[in-house]
Amino acid sequence: MTTETMTVHKALAELKILGGRIEAAILSGDFVITKKNNQDTVKGKTVEQYKAKATEAFQKASDLIRRRNAIKNAVVVSNATTMVKIGDKEYTVVEAIEKKNHGMDYYIQLRDILRQQLSTQKTELEKHNASLQQKAEQFAVAMMGGKDVKDVKTDSDEYVASMNTYIKANTMTLLDPLGIETKIEELDDMINTFLPEVDAALSVSNAVTTITIEY
Repeated sequence: MTTETMTVHKALAELKILGGRIEAAILSGDFVITKKNNQDTVKGKTVEQYKAKATEAFQKASDLIRRRNAIKNAVVVSNATTMVKIGDKEYTVVEAIEKKNHGMDYYIQLRDILRQQLSTQKTELEKHNASLQQKAEQFAVAMMGGKDVKDVKTDSDEYVASMNTYIKANTMTLLDPLGIETKIEELDDMINTFLPEVDAALSVSNAVTTITIEY
């Protein structure tokens, strides 16, 4: 049995190489072949030499696979238990990696949708309310039987009351059950804290954390 200790950083670097080495060992192996009973050689080798070569090729591929699996398993176990601090929160390495690679995308999407919807609704609100005074005047004039503001007394109680009634009924307000600006700020803070720090935290952790492999 082989036992070896290495940093996670070294393990990850070797895993990148091992994939190619395993594939090359498998594809280059000549594991089985046909021959006639009266043949003494196969591909320029004696039968015994061919058998030894096939066995060696199989053993090489198997050893590389076993080493790769041992390293990968040790890294997985380490990532599940090693803690890293990002901002004021602690994560296991596997949690930090998952959040970096996938989870943050959803937070970013949520923040951006909140921003977009808030901007759209604010623009709609401002546009609507900007024209409210003119529409209220037209409403009050119509209620008093006039066709134009010149046809009515704009300082009369009836005119003012009609104006106020229309404005009160038609003023647009923002329905904001979430406190959306606060939510956007909270998401911004979380995103802007996590993303710049996660790579550095993982790099430091990988450099100092060691694993032991056995195979």
